[in-house]
Amino acid sequence: MTDNNTSDIHETQQLIVKLAHIAREIESRSMDALNRIEASSGAMQQGAQRLHGGAERFTQQAMQAISHGSQAAVAQGAQQALGQFNHQLQQSTSHALSAADTLREQSRTAGRAQHALVWKALIALAIGSLLAAGGSAEFGTAILRATQSGTLTVCGKEPVLCVKVGEKSRRAGERGEYVLVE
Repeated sequence: MTDNNTSDIHETQQLIVKLAHIAREIESRSMDALNRIEASSGAMQQGAQRLHGGAERFTQQAMQAISHGSQAAVAQGAQQALGQFNHQLQQSTSHALSAADTLREQSRTAGRAQHALVWKALIALAIGSLLAAGGSAEFGTAILRATQSGTLTVCGKEPVLCVKVGEKSRRAGERGEYVLVE
């Protein structure tokens, strides 16, 4: 190996270390943002529940005051108006709770997608380091195609590297120790 190749490999290794650090930093910041979104949606849900409870108390107190101090016709009209107001508040509360649930689910989905992207970036870094260290260009191209097609991916609750092999997998090697990837 020449000094130039050694220098290139050393520079590539340093870049890989820096990229891995950047990937960890991005994941950390993303998790912080997701935690803040989660906390915000929880606070929004609590606020909507408090709003609903306050509206119910307000309606009851207003009805008691009107029924004690007014004639029956005024109380009935006010009861209808307050009933509509209460109904609108309940609808608003329902919409706010639904929005909070949607926001929470979108936050979880974004977290899963971000996590998968970090894994794919690390896989790309590993492939790049193999190529930089003298790996086969055909191997690197095959790995890239498998990743792009979804044959090589990250899956599971605890993300691990997965390979799609098909329902009837074919084998290779003298003893059949290798499974051919689709």
